[in-house]
Amino acid sequence: MNKKLKDATQRVVRRAGGRIDVGIVLGSGLSEAVSSRIEGSEIPYDKLEGAPLSRLAGHPGIAHVGMCGEKRVIAFAGRAHLYQGKTPDDVTYFVRLAANAGARTVILTNAAGGLNPNFVRGDLMLIADHINWTGATAIAPDDPQPFLNLVDAYSPRLRSLAHVHAGDRALREGVYAGLRGPAYETLAEADTLRRLGADAVGMSTVLETMAARKMGIEVLGISLISNVIGPAQAPSHEEVLEASRAGAERIASLIEGVLAAI
Repeated sequence: MNKKLKDATQRVVRRAGGRIDVGIVLGSGLSEAVSSRIEGSEIPYDKLEGAPLSRLAGHPGIAHVGMCGEKRVIAFAGRAHLYQGKTPDDVTYFVRLAANAGARTVILTNAAGGLNPNFVRGDLMLIADHINWTGATAIAPDDPQPFLNLVDAYSPRLRSLAHVHAGDRALREGVYAGLRGPAYETLAEADTLRRLGADAVGMSTVLETMAARKMGIEVLGISLISNVIGPAQAPSHEEVLEASRAGAERIASLIEGVLAAI
């Protein structure tokens, strides 16, 4: 662990009043509903040594630290992306910080475009597997043990718990394709991804999952389907944020239920 990450870890543990149980990364527009359920305090990203800063709308750049029920958590309101010129180390910083602060579970959320024709806007999809099309890896080039087993990278146990606590509306499950971005997919690209088995597509999450699994951390991935990709659709970031805000309470309730069960 480098000095900046070590210093940030110590700051988080002090502010939390102890070691973290669960780390949560919140995607576009999903921050407010989840953070409102955490009793504690806030740490702006510029107070976390080495944290990547993002100026993207829907990513406030604040870590919420405290208790959610009986679990000590840190929820990162916003993440860094490769398309912003960030490195894989930047993109995985928050997962690594949570792990070093004690977390043995991370919950990764995102807003994603729906590729599965059975999906509708507002669906929640538990990530069962992913396709990494970012052209990057979370494994350091000098890692003496670089080979990472990603079978069941997204915990079957946590997915089962999520289904139990899903409420009245059923959860989808599917494959998430992670692309570099920032351009939205062409129809040909979307069709290709669907033929390869992807159910949803976005610009995050896959490297964070790799980093978490490399450290032995259990992962739950949740995608909010913010739009369904098709000839009549013209997605925009504003549309993604609108859909995320509409579905944020449902994600927050789901996370709260999972936290109570683990």
